[in-house]
Amino acid sequence: MQSSKKISAFIKLSIVCLAVWFLYQKVFSNESYTEVKTQFLSILMEGSYIELILVFFLMIVNWSIDAIKWQFLVSKLEKVSFWLALKAVFLGITVSIFTPNRVGEFGGRVFCLQHADRVKAVLVTIFGNITQLVTTIIFGVLAFLFFSSQYTYLLFTKSDYGIYILLVLSLVVLSVLIYLLYNVCQLSSLFSRWKFLEKYKSYAPVFSLFSSKDISKVLFLSILRYGVYSFQFYLLIKFVNIEISLLQSMTTSALTFLSMSIIPTIALTELGVRGSVAIYFFGFISSNALGIMTASFALWIINLVVPAIIGVFFVYQLKFFR
Repeated sequence: MQSSKKISAFIKLSIVCLAVWFLYQKVFSNESYTEVKTQFLSILMEGSYIELILVFFLMIVNWSIDAIKWQFLVSKLEKVSFWLALKAVFLGITVSIFTPNRVGEFGGRVFCLQHADRVKAVLVTIFGNITQLVTTIIFGVLAFLFFSSQYTYLLFTKSDYGIYILLVLSLVVLSVLIYLLYNVCQLSSLFSRWKFLEKYKSYAPVFSLFSSKDISKVLFLSILRYGVYSFQFYLLIKFVNIEISLLQSMTTSALTFLSMSIIPTIALTELGVRGSVAIYFFGFISSNALGIMTASFALWIINLVVPAIIGVFFVYQLKFFR
């Protein structure tokens, strides 16, 4: 028992040290983004706070929606309060900050649970993330369709039917995604069909826990969160004094988020990738590359770094041993 406590304390201390060290190295002492930081601070000095305050408020809304979604998902295994779910979300961000593709998020969340089977909890958490990914793909595909119709020279030159082919392919992709999402329970059959999964049969029923109504609720929360996140980016684009319409911002943001969802990254190396992708798509609307990078930097800091710092204060609540 004493040994378990020591191991638990060591793991928690390691998480805090790694998170703090990564944040310091990649954000506060990183000279690569000096120009971006300088512009961000200069805009603040001008007294432009309204958009920034609203973005901070929406950060709480964003992660609260995610907490409600996770609370609902794990309620099939264990009842948790909203406050515990929110702390679990922040802890997930803290642990994921230094792990590839944010895989540490699952551990950060499920180790907050008291009784639920942790493997099953990871599976329902993954299902929630898949729903968010499907949402990103759906809006990304729709944005790509709209974007292509506006800038047809990017894909089509002489073909008058290219845009219609793209429309059909987009509809097929979206239909398949939605069908698979609402038929996730069929994954249970894979555990009996594939031999290497047989030993995990006891976890198969997890995919049958959610009815179509449940999936619709999770999908709605994912769409709501996506809308909040996209609107945050729009506010920050306005914050850096780039003239852009809401539709243009939502379209280019959707393409940026879609690209980011398929590019493997470590969370703290994400800014450079996100900034480059955002500059490419927003570059069709504005030539202010520094402003676009600054908006990406601010979104990254507010939605990822700040919650990761908050999560550090809850690390003591992780339960590695029961």
